[in-house]
Amino acid sequence: MSVLMPLTQQVSSVPVEDRFIERRSHGFTLVELLIVMSIFLLISAIALPTVRTLISDQKVSQASRTIVAYLDEARSRAISEGRFVGVRIERASVASAVDFRTAAGVRLRQLRGVPPYTGESTDANVTFVYPTAGATTADLEFSGVKNQLLLLYTDPTASLYQKNTAPIKDGDLIELPGGRYFRLDFDDYTGSLASGGTDIVPATIDLNSPLSGSNTFPVIHEPIDGAEVPYRIHRSPVLSTSQSVTFPRGIVVDATYSGIGIDGNQFMPQSAVANAPIDIVFGPDGRVETISSDAVGNRGVPDGLIFLCVGDSDGLQPTTPFNADPRTPANLMNLDSLWIVINPTTGRCVVAPNASVSTTASMSAALRDARSLAILSDTLDASP
Repeated sequence: MSVLMPLTQQVSSVPVEDRFIERRSHGFTLVELLIVMSIFLLISAIALPTVRTLISDQKVSQASRTIVAYLDEARSRAISEGRFVGVRIERASVASAVDFRTAAGVRLRQLRGVPPYTGESTDANVTFVYPTAGATTADLEFSGVKNQLLLLYTDPTASLYQKNTAPIKDGDLIELPGGRYFRLDFDDYTGSLASGGTDIVPATIDLNSPLSGSNTFPVIHEPIDGAEVPYRIHRSPVLSTSQSVTFPRGIVVDATYSGIGIDGNQFMPQSAVANAPIDIVFGPDGRVETISSDAVGNRGVPDGLIFLCVGDSDGLQPTTPFNADPRTPANLMNLDSLWIVINPTTGRCVVAPNASVSTTASMSAALRDARSLAILSDTLDASP
């Protein structure tokens, strides 16, 4: 009895809390761990599609805002510098093919303005040949002094003459007295200006051009027929070697659905010729002066709102533009895609949500439905 008493006292002297902690130190059982892991996997399986959708939406939204900010910067620079400044949307491929790469705009480049051209001499002028009554065009005759006009510095039959890459070319804008802008249309030149001759370099302007404002000059600035007047030729901006922006992986500007007007898809890839980048050029007054009028690089004055479809690279389906498969829907059919809408008159850019397409009867009908609803919907973002 006396031997057992100390043992009994020793066991009973251990505090209850210590015995409980000692008991819990063995950890969880295998069954408990399996239950916890099962619950975790179940929650993950439920939440993963939602998380992936949220991440994708954020990438499209962020890319759209980046594009708008880039366009706003170019517009602000054009206004501050008094020059023509643009933005180029480069395709993943410029091949002559209709495929996913030629339909994907993947990078932004800046087109920087260059100083206006006012002739090779201080007294350089242009002769304004006033049209006959009712005419819609007027002829301009640049002085025949050798090398006065930078455009035609050699005979067109010589190897050095390249009309498409000349410093001054068709489509450039000429500013005449009164601050009026007209688009130049140079006639073919076959004279001997480079040989020291005095041939006149002719050009034509459209008096009804949207850039002219009206079909006549203000009376106080109306040149007399045959009079020589000073001029300024605003040349096309040149590609900058810096300040390029690449879209996030998997995000593109879908050229298949981008275009001018409520149902235009002028930038859709072509198979006959190489597909050029999309150029948007802002003028000194902030409006869009020129834009690529087709997929091959021709430029023109926009005659409607400009729409850029921003979506997922998986939605690039130029051969099946109305694919509504929920796994990989075409960007036009995907509500996660966004529209960038540019008002050419003011240069203002906004981001608008995509809209469901109610008809797939034709491309123009589908674009009209989607863009009409996008215009009427609230914008997600806007420039000042």
